[in-house]
Amino acid sequence: MLNEKFVNTWVLLRELPELIGGAKGEVASLVAKEMKRHYTDSVDILALTPDAEVIMHQPEMALPYRNQPHAYLSVLQHAVDAFDGRRRRVGKGSRLDRNPISLGTELMEILHTFNTSETDTPNYTVVEIDITPFERGILHIEIQVGAGETTGTFELFDADVEILTKETTDEALTGAWNVSPDSIGHIFHHFGQDRQHFKLVATGVGNQKRAPNAFLARVSVIPPYEK
Repeated sequence: MLNEKFVNTWVLLRELPELIGGAKGEVASLVAKEMKRHYTDSVDILALTPDAEVIMHQPEMALPYRNQPHAYLSVLQHAVDAFDGRRRRVGKGSRLDRNPISLGTELMEILHTFNTSETDTPNYTVVEIDITPFERGILHIEIQVGAGETTGTFELFDADVEILTKETTDEALTGAWNVSPDSIGHIFHHFGQDRQHFKLVATGVGNQKRAPNAFLARVSVIPPYEK
């Protein structure tokens, strides 16, 4: 997918000033400016549109340790879904819509809290999501984390999966991992008639003991693209 759907490149942080200055041309300068503006960690993964708009930013160290290759593939798929859906719906020659949620039918807004644990037992917040009015499409969940101290991880499961209380599970369909306070994460998931009930599971990440934070989840469905 990386080779088929993206122009794959990498750059060292120390090279950004030279690129921004125009050493490799105007396009490289624009991309370098966006990379510097979004830089947060030693290894950052970013996907940009041809106009150099960032549509996905994922620090490598924030990928879940349990299955990093699967998580990385999910991140790439999120970027493809976000770009393809937005490109098809805003019209040829138009600037891309900056808010992917506007592409779909908004189903609900969920304001809830999540927490870290006092012990090694995960402290889960579970939200049920029912999208039976839709036969197929892309489930999109935009998650805005509050300004508290705690970072949040949000994973999507089938509704019939038992969320374990004493250990983690590897049955997550996809997720938005390590979403820091005052930041926004996105979950995109393709679904069909055989899978229309889900659980969104939120938990706190970090060393804080019983440090609550809030999150606002906006749930929408992006209809399948028909040629």
